[in-house]
Amino acid sequence: MRKDIVALVPVKASSESIKNKNTRLFGDTSLFELKLRQLKGVKGFSKVIVSSEDERLLETAKANGFNVHRRDPKYSTSTVPMSEVYSYIASQIQGEHIAWVNVTNPLAGPEIYSEAVKIYESLDQRFDCLLSACEVKEYLFYNGSPVNFKPNPWPRSQDLKGVYALSFVINILRREDMVKWGSCVGSKPYFYLLDPVISTDVDFQWNFDFCEMVYKKHKNRHE
Repeated sequence: MRKDIVALVPVKASSESIKNKNTRLFGDTSLFELKLRQLKGVKGFSKVIVSSEDERLLETAKANGFNVHRRDPKYSTSTVPMSEVYSYIASQIQGEHIAWVNVTNPLAGPEIYSEAVKIYESLDQRFDCLLSACEVKEYLFYNGSPVNFKPNPWPRSQDLKGVYALSFVINILRREDMVKWGSCVGSKPYFYLLDPVISTDVDFQWNFDFCEMVYKKHKNRHE
């Protein structure tokens, strides 16, 4: 049975790490407009809502046929804990399930989101959320002790126990749970494993430059 899954796209006009990160030129577009373009090709969302405090971003979303949520500017500041942002936005919109989709993963295309929806709809009650993640197979230490291997005998890299790192390409859960938890991470997650390159999150300038290079290369190859 098809579930009512609302894609929620949170986007701020400002950014502390990279100035105007979401709206500055990225190849021939911007991170924000690229994500809107990608979401148009996704199958399975009942609707897409863009949440922002910036009227220009909301107007762009409406011009592209998306729904909007005018966010209280308070919840776009760095002084408000992210847990409060999750609860606030989830409580402001309608829908049984929320797919939290960031614009800062420009290499994740429509097929990634469509597949996530398909998987989420097939999950049973053993899982309370779907979390996009990457498997990290590195020799990891914490407080001087190995995390995912025993040093004797020394393991091959391919035999390391995988550790999952959340990529935040897409997280899906019940809307009421997001309100209650103040988070998109439950206690019984299903990990939707993705390629690390596709999952790259633009948080710093080097991430931006890397993703822009890959995007341009891919675009030129298909022109």
